[in-house]
Amino acid sequence: MTKIRTLLLIQTFIFCVMKIANAACVDVGHSSALSFEGILTYHIFPGIPNYEDVRKGDTPEPTYIVKLNAPICATGDDFLTTNTLFDQIQVYPAETGEPSQRLWREIRPLVGKRVAVEGRGAFGAHTGHHHAPLLLPITKIQIAPDPTVAFGTPMTTVEAFYLALRAGNGPEASKFVVKEKRSSGPLSASAITNFYGGLFEPLTLIDVTPINSKDYRVRYTYAVSKERRCDGEAIASTTQMNGLNLIQSIRALNGC
Repeated sequence: MTKIRTLLLIQTFIFCVMKIANAACVDVGHSSALSFEGILTYHIFPGIPNYEDVRKGDTPEPTYIVKLNAPICATGDDFLTTNTLFDQIQVYPAETGEPSQRLWREIRPLVGKRVAVEGRGAFGAHTGHHHAPLLLPITKIQIAPDPTVAFGTPMTTVEAFYLALRAGNGPEASKFVVKEKRSSGPLSASAITNFYGGLFEPLTLIDVTPINSKDYRVRYTYAVSKERRCDGEAIASTTQMNGLNLIQSIRALNGC
């Protein structure tokens, strides 16, 4: 009886692990846009005619690959399976012409650095010209943000405020605002809840960039309705009171 119970427990554990792994897989078939972070590397792989060695006469194929922090799996393509884990993604510009040339110029100086890439139309490797398990035509590449930059600065207050806006939680957001603006006005708890709690698409914080030691440029998106979308940018100014960093004011740069 004990052996049977042990066997059942093992089977249950394996099933749960497989279920979790499958749930964590990236579905490239249903994801219009994808983003990844990792170290950008550059390699020259051998191409035609034999795909063996450039030094033996094969065509050189320059390739940029993003090496992820940890292995992932992917689904949604005939050449991808949940049973295969990988930590490398081949990237190249999604567009042609000038946008492509511009992106190539941005990619080259970033080799060896931690980057964030965004793209669409990812697919699994299926030819000799594909040098990573997943290929992603990218539309954007930039240095990946370093979360430690915010440590010990008012940036953490600004980030927390906008995360509370995403949740539509006015009382939580108002904790990060100077006391005199918490009870009335656009930064009050009730105003925040009324507006951000009823959005068609909740606010998404894109990034926070320091301008100086007190002011921060914030980029975000949200949708009031299916037709009304905001790609917002604002300056959040902070002050310190009783040892706490608080938001003094927020100035929208593009009307939303």
